[in-house]
Amino acid sequence: MASLYGNLETICDRRRSVREFKKKAVSADYIEKIKKIAHTSPYASGRKNWELVTVTSEEDIRAIARVVEVRVQTLTAEIREDLREPFLQYANHFTIFQNAPALIIPTFRIAPGLSVMLSRGGDNTALAGQWALWERDNYVKSISCVAMLVLLAAESLGLGACYMTGPLIAEKEIGEVVKIKRGRNIGAIIPIGWPANKEEGDHEH
Repeated sequence: MASLYGNLETICDRRRSVREFKKKAVSADYIEKIKKIAHTSPYASGRKNWELVTVTSEEDIRAIARVVEVRVQTLTAEIREDLREPFLQYANHFTIFQNAPALIIPTFRIAPGLSVMLSRGGDNTALAGQWALWERDNYVKSISCVAMLVLLAAESLGLGACYMTGPLIAEKEIGEVVKIKRGRNIGAIIPIGWPANKEEGDHEH
């Protein structure tokens, strides 16, 4: 058991957010290995009410970056003038995934439970809204567990990855590009690939 803990500690300690990748494809076998680990994740109510969408097409990855850039430009016009430059500096990081050879996109569906069981009217209407928010939070937290296992699985294979939620300012548009199933939400964008600053086979950061 000590060796199992040691292996996990090593993987967790080595994991870093990687934002620059080599121009080298990630094999389908490695992607499947990552998915296999992700599918061991705990999830709200014990459901597997989620899936991982993989994007390896350069054209699709560029298209995702474009819709994020457009959304940033649109939003910038609504930002206070004195804060636009800081916002743009921050938002410039939202498209760093575009140099990755692959994206893994965790998606999930919110399955209402208690919020739809309550009768409507009076205090119950407000209470239903509170429970609906609680239910959404459950699924958001659960998909984060899935995403963490994606990151650790990638690290265990010598791949780099980065957990990104900034691009989700264009969640609807991203969903249209990669044809996310109707009714599903995107939990993150996770670029994966071979780190640009590592030699092949080198697991050190």
